[in-house]
Amino acid sequence: MYMFKFKKGELTDMAKALFAQERAIKRLDGWFIAQETIMKTSGKYKSKEIDKANTLLETVKILPLSVSENNIFVGTQRDSFARSYALINPSFKVEEFNGDCDPTAVFNDIEPNKEFTSERIQTVRQYMQNTDYVKTLSEVYKKYESDTKEVAYFIEQVTGHLIPDFRYALKHGVLKMIDGIKDKEGDGCRAMELALQSVIVLADRYREILENQLKDAPQNRANQLEYMIKTLERVPRRGARGLFEAIQMFILLWQVMCLEQAPNPFAFSVGNADRIFAPYYDTDRETATELFEHFLVFFNVADRSWAISQNIILGGRDIDGSDLTNEVTYAIMDAYYNMNLPQPILSVKLHKNTPKEFYENMGKFLFTPGVLTPSFFNDDSLFEILKSHGVDSEDLPDISIAGCQEPLIMGKDNGNTTNSWLNLPKILELTITGGVSLVTGEKLADIKKAPLENIKEEFFKNTKYFAERMADAANGASKAVSHLRVPFLSCFMGGFENGIDVRDTKHQGTKYNGSGCLIHGISVAADSIVAIRHMLNERPNDKDRLEQALKADFKGFDDLHGYLCKCPKYGNFINEADNETAEVANMAADTVASLKNYLGNSFRPDFSSPSTHLLYGYWVGATPDGRHSREMLGYGVDPLYGDASNGMGYRVLSSFGLPYEKMNGGYASHFGVDPNYFKGNTFEKKGAEFGERIIKPLFFNEMKKGISPFYLYVNVTTPQTLRKVLENPKKYAPSGVYIMRIHGTFVNFLDLSPAIQQDIIKRLDPCSASL
Repeated sequence: MYMFKFKKGELTDMAKALFAQERAIKRLDGWFIAQETIMKTSGKYKSKEIDKANTLLETVKILPLSVSENNIFVGTQRDSFARSYALINPSFKVEEFNGDCDPTAVFNDIEPNKEFTSERIQTVRQYMQNTDYVKTLSEVYKKYESDTKEVAYFIEQVTGHLIPDFRYALKHGVLKMIDGIKDKEGDGCRAMELALQSVIVLADRYREILENQLKDAPQNRANQLEYMIKTLERVPRRGARGLFEAIQMFILLWQVMCLEQAPNPFAFSVGNADRIFAPYYDTDRETATELFEHFLVFFNVADRSWAISQNIILGGRDIDGSDLTNEVTYAIMDAYYNMNLPQPILSVKLHKNTPKEFYENMGKFLFTPGVLTPSFFNDDSLFEILKSHGVDSEDLPDISIAGCQEPLIMGKDNGNTTNSWLNLPKILELTITGGVSLVTGEKLADIKKAPLENIKEEFFKNTKYFAERMADAANGASKAVSHLRVPFLSCFMGGFENGIDVRDTKHQGTKYNGSGCLIHGISVAADSIVAIRHMLNERPNDKDRLEQALKADFKGFDDLHGYLCKCPKYGNFINEADNETAEVANMAADTVASLKNYLGNSFRPDFSSPSTHLLYGYWVGATPDGRHSREMLGYGVDPLYGDASNGMGYRVLSSFGLPYEKMNGGYASHFGVDPNYFKGNTFEKKGAEFGERIIKPLFFNEMKKGISPFYLYVNVTTPQTLRKVLENPKKYAPSGVYIMRIHGTFVNFLDLSPAIQQDIIKRLDPCSASL
């Protein structure tokens, strides 16, 4: 590969300097300029698709651009995001969450100054408030306000986490794509043709900046600039010939795709990055690593790395079960470890034939304090699950992970993954009280109070009742966001072949389509049913006291509370509790899967809770399992904090009863692992030991019949360690970055809101994961 000359480590130093420059940025104004451009230029065309493509092109023409002296690739996500993501915002408070989603609230996140005056901001905000999108969405939330205000369920206007497929563009170039679509009929094709021109305009604008910088550049930088200019003369117009050109082209495509959905795109993910870039691998591992370090910096935005939940996955298998790791796999892993950035997420796909080298390579991630750890996926299970849900065999190697943990087919699957969220403990609460909130005393639902003897039957009925209302609301939100077409993104999601927009709610643009539902609190609901059953059998005189105790949050009912807490709990390999949890999970999965989205496709059960176990738990009163009012719910499919006390082995055996074959939307699970359990004297030995002691018993256990678990994330640390980090960050995190897993993503622990910091510490739950 011909490239400018550089010394070993020079590009790494530049990447680290570039990240430091990015983290120094305190304002993000580009998204507002994009919104203002929409206000000024939209309405020129009757077609929604063509109109959106035109506004995108106009935005690319006027958006302020810059290139740092530390850039070797041009491009940024900075103009697509606002400084607003709640969980990494230190001012965020769990108690301020509510079930409404105001799409114009983002205008609160730009601080007025001389350039962006209050009047200018308010003008654009008022325009957006009167768009079809906002008006339609507001009607949906108003219609279902009684259900969502205390989060019996929640809905979002999303196309969810998506994984575009840039491989055709990388190989052939954008001009060939334009040539291939220009003769096709329809507004969708015209819009995509116009939208694709945006990335060419963007590249030309960057090239002009570089040419101006070249005039006064010192020799070393001049050599870099000349090569960057030559690269932009080729890509994105024509296909990439090597790794440098492929990365540069990918970045430009990604920038335009995110800009199209500003502000705050719905967490795009890269997909199988090692396979995407392998055809262009034309250098050595060390050089590739330094190039990928710059690639990773691109995904970090401003002072808190605001572009959260963008996932890169490595490893995996083919249809025959052969391993697909390659040199690019390890180069990207090296880049991740060297940089240790808050974003993007690293995930790995494991299978029965994953080489030992891969586990050894993960050791340095797992056992270096404050360093990111990958999420783990069982590719063998994912192949079986997705195939049983209609995915063609030839598409299975392209299983990728979107956002935190949702399995999708790269470039072919619009799963609307976070379209709806179901809160089982809240529904159980309303079933016990006859629709009255234990938190506020307000009548929220017109349902009958259930006799405790029939509590499970009535709870299941009410779950169906609320789920059907949730689906209608979620479909309304999807129809609202369909007003905002995305012709550029659609080019890489099937639209290049069929001309249909990803967000079209009448015609299916992607090969696979569904809507996601994140199901919360299965362990709390199941343990509560078990506790009620035991109470009726063993303490029937407490039957009439239970609701009073729940209303009082057990104050004055210490004896009853103590009894309920001692009833069997999920996670301890107790058949009654484990079977009940499996039954609740089966019921919830079947209920969700029976729902139909706007195109008549099934909703996908997703048993994950990305910190929403805190948010939704805040709106759930005391529960019969002994959980106090407004306490967290169980995370994902995990036991409630403190309820599993017999160690990891029993906890894993409990989890084997869950219906993973029905979780085609995904699920979440976390182990907090004490590093002192691992005795290897090198990172490599500890990584191999981790594979033998954690991964294989969970993912590849011969005792497990049927579909095995397929997801896990870990934090290898102790509560004491994290408390020390918070008490003295300068000592334990001198760089200002200490990476921890938060759910399916990792972030700088020091960036998090205090509530989320304490949640991570609490859920390490040493007894549940002891070895």
